[in-house]
Amino acid sequence: MRLLLIILATLVFIIVQWGPVLYVARRQWLRGDPYSFRQLRFIMPAQLLATVSLAFAADLLGMRNPAALFAGAAIVVSAAGAGALALYYQFKRRQ
Repeated sequence: MRLLLIILATLVFIIVQWGPVLYVARRQWLRGDPYSFRQLRFIMPAQLLATVSLAFAADLLGMRNPAALFAGAAIVVSAAGAGALALYYQFKRRQ
């Protein structure tokens, strides 16, 4: 049962972390951009690294409830990554 909960929590984390970025890239692909998934090789590891480093910093600073801080960091970094990718495609389209 414990292993099942760990697997479920990991899947939820990955969906929350990379779902919005994949959604933005898929929308660009459906609009006809064949190279829309190319930027994900940089954004996805950067998001993971930023989330883990924010959670580690919160733990080092002795903040309470590290699980909530980790979840909050994942949501904020995910939204920032999706926003950055959307802005990239917006500026790319204007050129």
